[in-house]
Amino acid sequence: MQRSAFARAEDDVRVVLMTSAAAIPEPDCARGPASQGPHLITRRSKTDPTKLTWYIRDGKHEESTRRPLAERKEASRALDLYKLQKEARERGIVAPRMVPVAATLNYFLDAHRPPGKPPIPRKTSLRSTAAKEKARRWKKHRKLATRVASLAAFFANAPLKDLTTTEVNAYIEWRSSQRDARYRDDDPDAPNASPASAREDIYFLRKAVKLYAGEHALAWHPDVKVPEPGQGRTRWLRRSEVARMYWAIRGRIWDAETGDWKRERVMGPRGRMVTRYVYRDPQTIANRNPLRRYLMIGLYTGTRDEAIRDLRWECTANGGCIDVEGRFIHRRGFGQDPTKGKPRMSSRIALKVASTLGRWRKSDLAAGISAVVHRLDGEPYASTPVWIWEAVVADAGLDKEVVRHTLRHTAATWLRIARVDVRAAADLLGMSVQTAVKIYGQWTLEGQDAAADALAWSHGVKAAHSFAIAVPSTIEVVVPRTLPPREHPAQIERRRRERIRAANQVGRRRIEAPAASRKKPPKLA
Repeated sequence: MQRSAFARAEDDVRVVLMTSAAAIPEPDCARGPASQGPHLITRRSKTDPTKLTWYIRDGKHEESTRRPLAERKEASRALDLYKLQKEARERGIVAPRMVPVAATLNYFLDAHRPPGKPPIPRKTSLRSTAAKEKARRWKKHRKLATRVASLAAFFANAPLKDLTTTEVNAYIEWRSSQRDARYRDDDPDAPNASPASAREDIYFLRKAVKLYAGEHALAWHPDVKVPEPGQGRTRWLRRSEVARMYWAIRGRIWDAETGDWKRERVMGPRGRMVTRYVYRDPQTIANRNPLRRYLMIGLYTGTRDEAIRDLRWECTANGGCIDVEGRFIHRRGFGQDPTKGKPRMSSRIALKVASTLGRWRKSDLAAGISAVVHRLDGEPYASTPVWIWEAVVADAGLDKEVVRHTLRHTAATWLRIARVDVRAAADLLGMSVQTAVKIYGQWTLEGQDAAADALAWSHGVKAAHSFAIAVPSTIEVVVPRTLPPREHPAQIERRRRERIRAANQVGRRRIEAPAASRKKPPKLA
């Protein structure tokens, strides 16, 4: 086992040296007599002075090969490996399997670092277009740094050879038991990271390994396998649940035990005990008020979270806008690349939604506010208000599966239930037809009532089977008049033979008829 490992290490160093020697300049030779270089010498063994052992001597350094005098060939192989390792160290070449994982992660993080210094935090409305784009890049870099820190904390000093499927699965299990990095360290309600977030960490680890191996010309690098994703979300909201969310935004609290809103008994203004609903404090209700717009736009247009936060009342380069008069929502700014990120297509808006948006625009423009969904001070949200959403979902008595993307699922599901054409629904939501059928068409059961009733009642099918009546197909096949109906070749041949037989019989009758007319009359006695 030791010899096989020894030979494998020798091959690794040899391949790396041969592939990299051509691109690296030779070191300058110092003046003076040429050095003898590493060579073999014999020394008496320290454990048994009567035996001689081969040693490698390199200047003043001596290293034992642990080979006796009779194994000169193995000692020469050890000498060759020592020379290769020495030259690799001098040229900065290391064995690919021993590259630390932390080195690849740091290299990947440095490669994706935006140029310049981080911007100074200031109000979003006071930034220029270039400043907003710079702030967006640095925000993305900070998220990447958080992922790299999680990966480095688990793998520590592990080399690339340890990036096996077992270690990747162990990281996902470990990461799922750690707190979510999006929350503050002192937040006691911070949940654990999801397995999907851990899978995305492995995806960035794979990119880091490939980048390092490609730019350092490594002869080998591990093929990091990203685990298969789990089952997608199928949660959508009923109209009653949407109404509960609107009431939760207004401050009500759902009581799961009674299945109704919480009530309390208080002393009324006339000195009588009255029952009223329990509401949150006015400041909490004011903080939740922007979520009314967020909920309505996400539900009735199917727009994604980031696109909703980027919406403006006027056309901009970095975000979409709403055309109230034309009843259009443009989810992408005219300066954004349509090939990057999630697709942001334009679509129509319903008349009742456009009338509500028109009132919002009139009040916002009068106050000098450009963002459709904004904070209390009029500034747009730089990041998603996750804490507000989760508080509203909890007060509405809904489960944790209701996330912001659930609004898009709900819009697609409602269109499916209403039996809207799949192409029209896909265009309205800004998605492909394949996505609409694959994701939202497989588990939506409410829109199959008509098909289920038709199959159960079997309209006209029972009578047709009982009287052996040929039931026409639901798909009518139109045959051109110029073409005869398709028949089996045996049937065509049988008809041809019947025509020939009939023709022969007619001919035989014609021949026999004249012969009968030429018969002589009978002689009289």
